[in-house]
Amino acid sequence: MPAPALRRENKLRVLKCLFEHGPMSRAQLSKLTELSLSTLSYIVRELSIEGLIDVDETEPSRGRPSQLLSIDPNAWYVIGVKMGREEVRGVLFDAKMRPVKKRSVRILSHMRNNEGYTFALLNVVETLKTEKLLGIGVCSSGIVSEEKVVVSHLMNVRQLDVQKILGQNLGINHVLLMNDVDALAYSLSNHRREEFLVISYGTGIGASFWSGGHARHFEIGHSIVASDGRCYCGQTGCLEYHSSEYAVLKWYLRKDIDFEDFVMNEEEKYRSVVEEIRSCARSNFDSVKTYYFEPFRRFSLVLGNLIMVLKPRNVFFLGEGIVNDDMVQMLQTLVRERFNSEFIGDATFQRAVAEWEEGVAFAAVRRFLPKLLFSPPR
Repeated sequence: MPAPALRRENKLRVLKCLFEHGPMSRAQLSKLTELSLSTLSYIVRELSIEGLIDVDETEPSRGRPSQLLSIDPNAWYVIGVKMGREEVRGVLFDAKMRPVKKRSVRILSHMRNNEGYTFALLNVVETLKTEKLLGIGVCSSGIVSEEKVVVSHLMNVRQLDVQKILGQNLGINHVLLMNDVDALAYSLSNHRREEFLVISYGTGIGASFWSGGHARHFEIGHSIVASDGRCYCGQTGCLEYHSSEYAVLKWYLRKDIDFEDFVMNEEEKYRSVVEEIRSCARSNFDSVKTYYFEPFRRFSLVLGNLIMVLKPRNVFFLGEGIVNDDMVQMLQTLVRERFNSEFIGDATFQRAVAEWEEGVAFAAVRRFLPKLLFSPPR
């Protein structure tokens, strides 16, 4: 490898290490990057001169002062955006992934189309846009590919070209798009290095498997689990029809509700009852447990099969519909009752907390950090 290319590669290794692991000494950085202290010395000097890292003196208990190396918080900025059925919201982060500014746009039923989401996305990003912007990460429900939302039935959009929208209107070309459950996996990966499975539960149901430093999305919400039940996506028998909060709501009200009407008009017609169920589940899950049993029983079959195939060490549950640890315990019990332990292993089930905007912004930094050494953000 030519000397300039090798130097850039070594500088990138140092930046990635400091970004992902936080402040550390030269000795720690040398060990993690496998670079000699002498090589590290000139790399640190260059990165410091370029304003990308800070070198702080620390007071030792004895001996010579030592140095603590860290990312300069003003080295770059990154935006994380969550596009969902109810709102589009974004956060501007500094280089240490600390929130600097936030913006959100409420999505009403008449805005659930390509035009409405284009307006909301541009409004959010234009408000957050700043100098030294490394890139933008956007996460969305539905199927995403090549920086387009191919289809999101929940948002009623098709072929929404996020990269083209931001490039043509705001001149932003460093755009990363991913499924929203994958963004949750990236957020959790900041604190966990082992393989894990993320399950998002609410109006929709999604899954993402974290392995080898990457998230892999599984569209489990529209896997077929029955021969009845017309889903808003057009299929019959989808998991979301039979197991999402929509299914719980039907058991709670003891009447049938059109799924498409629920998805399109949940805020106006059903939100108060959904919040009532969540509140009861949050304070005393036993009081509403019976309404979750049948939806969770079907859910546990898909979940168990996924665990049997992937063999994750941990299964994390997130989303607006998971409000109590007892809900996770119920799913764990149902899975273990139906599947032999030798097939599904001893994966732990637990509720977790993660942020979509943080996760997708973190992924955007990982994607675009190499470009920083070729063309620093302005």
